[in-house]
Amino acid sequence: MANLIRRSARIPSLIGQCSRVSSLQHQQLRGYAEAVGISFSMASPNKVFFKDETIKQVNVPTINGVFGILPQHVPTLAVLQPGVVSVVVNDSETKNIFASSGSLTVNPDGSVHILAEEACELSDLDVNEAREGMTKAQHARDAAVEATDKAEFQIEVDAYEAILKSVETKS
Repeated sequence: MANLIRRSARIPSLIGQCSRVSSLQHQQLRGYAEAVGISFSMASPNKVFFKDETIKQVNVPTINGVFGILPQHVPTLAVLQPGVVSVVVNDSETKNIFASSGSLTVNPDGSVHILAEEACELSDLDVNEAREGMTKAQHARDAAVEATDKAEFQIEVDAYEAILKSVETKS
């Protein structure tokens, strides 16, 4: 009986230790939310959009779907799908850039690099020009005889569809 009383007397100190450990674990798990930012670079052959700039978040369209990257994201390699790369620079500024394709790298140090095959600011896209380009690409695809030609024109059609979707969503 005395043994039981001695053990139960230790319960408050064990509870205190558990709550301190739990509190520390909670703080460690939330560490990513308080991180300073992401070192971000994005470029295409004709323009550098960002060069080692600190941003808050970037949302990227990949062949596996759109996903958001926050500070301390797990290292990743991905292939870009045609669509809008949305860069949250800070709480009041977001830049939207259309990328036709390319690659995404999230490095072990937390930096993010996007190399786009073709890219432009979303505001620079002309919906009428995109519709015209899509019509031409569809006609070329339908007229193509070789399977490789059909596939290449289908990629062009897919890119124009993504442009139109991006521009119409912006409006």
